[in-house]
Amino acid sequence: MEADLNSQEIIRWLKAAAHDRFWLAESCGVQKRTVDNWLSSSRAIPRKAQLIIKALMASELAGPVAQAGVSQNLVLHFSDKDFASICDIARVLGMSPVQWVEAEVLKVIHTEPYKVLRALSPAKQKPKSD
Repeated sequence: MEADLNSQEIIRWLKAAAHDRFWLAESCGVQKRTVDNWLSSSRAIPRKAQLIIKALMASELAGPVAQAGVSQNLVLHFSDKDFASICDIARVLGMSPVQWVEAEVLKVIHTEPYKVLRALSPAKQKPKSD
């Protein structure tokens, strides 16, 4: 099992990556006050938050080339169990969790456009033939 992150590691990473606590809060789906508490307290950072932060750190390692096509942010919320599964699958494939989820979403959008459109569109009634 990987070692837990501590607040000093996260603070150093935020500075090195030129991110602030507001950005981290938004990325984790929490308020800035929560991030402030994580980083100023000697208590352990919650497991779910650590998984998200580790995924963010891993995606930063992919570098600017991988991030160049990203124009919009989307925050998704998963249970701890589901997020751990996503991390495991991504790790096996040599991807970050963010990269894997993006690839899966794009696969659905581009390879099954009609299924997605039909699922999103209201059911169409066939006209009655008299």
